[in-house]
Amino acid sequence: MNKPNILIILADQQRYDTIGAAGYEHMITPNLDKLVEEGYLYKNAHTHNPVCMPARHDLLIGMPAGAHGYFANKGGSPIKDYGIPTLPGILSENGYRTAAIGKMHFSPVRMHHGYSEMHLMEEIPRRRQDDAYATYLKKQGLGAVQNIHGIRPLLYHTPQQAQVDEAHYETNWVKNRTIQWLNENGEHPFMLCVGYIKPHPPWDIPEDFQGLYKDKVLPKAIERSRSYPCDNEADPWYGDLDDEDKMRQIREAYYTSVTMVDESVGHIMEHLRSTGQLDNTLVIYTSDHGEMLQDKGYYSKSLPYDSSVRVPFIVRYPKSFPAGTLSEAFVDLTDILPTCLDVTGTDYPGDESRLYGGSLLKGKSDRNRETIISACGFLHKSRWVMCRHPRYKYVYQYNGGKEEMYDLVNDPGEVHNVIASMEGSEMHLALRKQVLDYEKEWGPEGAVVDDELVVLNHGPLDGHVRGKYHIWSNSQFQPFYEGEASDRGLRFADEVCHAVGGDVRTGVDTLDHEQWLEAFEEQFGVYGGGVSVKMDYGK
Repeated sequence: MNKPNILIILADQQRYDTIGAAGYEHMITPNLDKLVEEGYLYKNAHTHNPVCMPARHDLLIGMPAGAHGYFANKGGSPIKDYGIPTLPGILSENGYRTAAIGKMHFSPVRMHHGYSEMHLMEEIPRRRQDDAYATYLKKQGLGAVQNIHGIRPLLYHTPQQAQVDEAHYETNWVKNRTIQWLNENGEHPFMLCVGYIKPHPPWDIPEDFQGLYKDKVLPKAIERSRSYPCDNEADPWYGDLDDEDKMRQIREAYYTSVTMVDESVGHIMEHLRSTGQLDNTLVIYTSDHGEMLQDKGYYSKSLPYDSSVRVPFIVRYPKSFPAGTLSEAFVDLTDILPTCLDVTGTDYPGDESRLYGGSLLKGKSDRNRETIISACGFLHKSRWVMCRHPRYKYVYQYNGGKEEMYDLVNDPGEVHNVIASMEGSEMHLALRKQVLDYEKEWGPEGAVVDDELVVLNHGPLDGHVRGKYHIWSNSQFQPFYEGEASDRGLRFADEVCHAVGGDVRTGVDTLDHEQWLEAFEEQFGVYGGGVSVKMDYGK
């Protein structure tokens, strides 16, 4: 009998409420709908850390940041322990052909972690030769395109026209490269991880997908209810001054990005079906984290609220997971490694008791968790830990030692912090104790002192940290360029004009953006041979 195959499909920044068959009728996701119908949907799946690098390493080793060292994104820093067993490494040593296609977000970028092959497509590749997608574009005569995944400076959360047409667009490339790899593999048992960049911003949409959601009735964003260390006063940095039309355009672009991933996934699934491999393949579809998408007045991720920490999680393997099942059980990304090992009959080569996650196979492990934990950040102004119970959610913010509690039955949007009325209650103390115990074992050094969670006094965060306009995105330029250095600034300006299509409603006219323009000049000085360029955004 052939060994079962493993296919992990990992979207980036996809919220839990973005699949039609999961109960969200505004979504156009026919292929993920079919996967839900044929698979096992976990409706209460969480990411253990709602940021890219930590979440992906949680999945990779079946343990959180205390083991791998990524409490937040930390480019340039290697994993804490090179000797720790990884899912692809274990399966590679047990007769599997293993490969990574698409976004992985490892550091260094080509650190293989046990994958025998890597065909990468990263958000901002530092060298073309490291990135299979960037190399492909050059071969197609598109080597001069600077913003291959959309423009980040100033326009990070602004809907855009893609610089690359649909035929060569990133989701199409992932589909084609995956099917090519499967054809080359033949009948050899495989473990394949397919990583999409979308629906992570920028939301650059090819022309053929423009307007896909324009006639859809879309859910409204949860009302502004930001908590300390963020300010809840109306602030342009958070996009609070945007009108309804602009906010809707952003939501349409995000949902369209999900639909593009859906279409790509559908082709991969159909290929497995047509080659007779599908029912012998454990398929897991999930995301590294969600996206706030204006909920509670936030954008992006790295927050303890459902829009950020809850993710889609579908398992298709009819031999062990009954089709069409909807589960309310708490699961997270650390459960993937032990589940894959159980399905393939592979032993974990290290101390299995150290694994944080557990197998989802019935009879193999008790998955009846009463609570689930997520945490994010190094021990500084942004770190928090969240413990969720079926009814209540508790959050500890290290900055100021602030606590939050939400009654999710009566307040599913997490708008009203009820800590004042619940402080000292049995539920409050029980959830806080779980957070304390977690931090003792898995938290960053110094998080617990004298059996108490420490308090850090950094003060409130600026709006550009968790808002619509991220300062750090302003310096995120692709460092390589195929054209003349003296043309680079003008080419970038042309791409900006193409991206917004003459629509200058970016919102940056409400901000002091001279600093942004100065940063542009500095970047072009580094990457573009001293070119000085001025682009009049928002005027």
